[in-house]
Amino acid sequence: MGGGTSSSGGGLGDLFAKLQAAQVDLEAQAAAIDATVVEGRAAGGAVVVRLNGSLEAEAVHIDPGIVDPADPALLEDAVLAALRDALGRVSRLRSSLQAPVDPSFASGIDLNALVGNLDLGGLLGGVDVNALMGSLGMGLDPDEQDAAGDSAEGDDEPET
Repeated sequence: MGGGTSSSGGGLGDLFAKLQAAQVDLEAQAAAIDATVVEGRAAGGAVVVRLNGSLEAEAVHIDPGIVDPADPALLEDAVLAALRDALGRVSRLRSSLQAPVDPSFASGIDLNALVGNLDLGGLLGGVDVNALMGSLGMGLDPDEQDAAGDSAEGDDEPET
C-alpha cells in the first residue's frame, strides 16, 4: 500500500543486481585470462612458444640442438606445433570463461509477472522465453529442461 515494493519489483531489482554482478565477474575472468601466459611446447620441449590470453606472442625459445640446416622443415613443423599447442591452451582457458551457475539466481522470480501481458513474439522473433530461461537454469526444473532439450518440435504442448 503506497510505500512498499511489490515482490515482482524486488525480484526484478534482485535479478538486475545479480546480472550486474555476473557481468563484473565475467569481465574479471576475461581480464585474468588476458593476463595469463601459456606455453606451447613441441619436439620434447625443444621449441617453446609463449602467448598471453590476448593471443599476443610473448616469447619463442628454440633449443639449438633441434636446428638442422639440412632439414629446415623439421624446425618449421616444431614451431608450428608449439604455436598450435599454445593456441589450444588459450582456447581452453577462454572456453572456461563462464557465469557462475547459481540455482538461486532467479528463484522466486515469476517471469510471467515480470513481462505481464507484453507480447514478446515480435520483439524476440518467436523465441520461446520459457525454454530459453530454462536452458539457462532459470525457470524450469531439471526434468522439464531435459524434456525441452530432447524435443525439437514439441513446443505446441503446454508446459506444466
